[in-house]
Amino acid sequence: MPETAKPETRRIQAEKRHQEILDAALKVFAEQDYQGATISQISETAGTSLGLLYHYFPNKKALMEAVIAEHSFLSLLKNIIAKQGKQSTESVLSYLCLQFYRLLESKKELVAIFLREGTSNPAVSQVWFSMIRQGVTSLISLLDQGVKQGVLKEHRLDVTARTLMSAVVMLYLTREAYGEGFTSPEDFIPQMIASQLSGIKSPQKE
Repeated sequence: MPETAKPETRRIQAEKRHQEILDAALKVFAEQDYQGATISQISETAGTSLGLLYHYFPNKKALMEAVIAEHSFLSLLKNIIAKQGKQSTESVLSYLCLQFYRLLESKKELVAIFLREGTSNPAVSQVWFSMIRQGVTSLISLLDQGVKQGVLKEHRLDVTARTLMSAVVMLYLTREAYGEGFTSPEDFIPQMIASQLSGIKSPQKE
């Protein structure tokens, strides 16, 4: 029994150390830029030796890519999309946009990395744009359903979808910059959705 438990214990410990390094790297990368962050700082924050860190990650680039892959919220976004339910187009769009805002809010450190490193680090920008594309594609699908059901007029679905996504991102950035005194997402998002849809709703038949 001890002979089989020992390798299992080592595996669990290795996974724990691996996660601790990733969490420490996320914190350091978020607080500083990629160029300013050092492997020594990450090692110190994680409470591990440099040798152990290099055992898991050969260099800083590999560590950054692993952090992005580990903490990316694409899978969470897909789960939200899968739980749309059968509601009105306006209700589902409001729900999806509000939940996307909540994802941004819950991943502040990762969003900071996206914003700081996205223009210079291809691995970071690739994940960010993949996430945005996923959200836009989902919104397009919802809008297309509305058109097919006769609820919405024919229009450029991609433009509407990108406008909605951009509005949510800008709301998040504005509240981060100026504080929570700015309008709340619960107030802003439903009104923003209603405003966007007002020009593309099909006239109701008498």
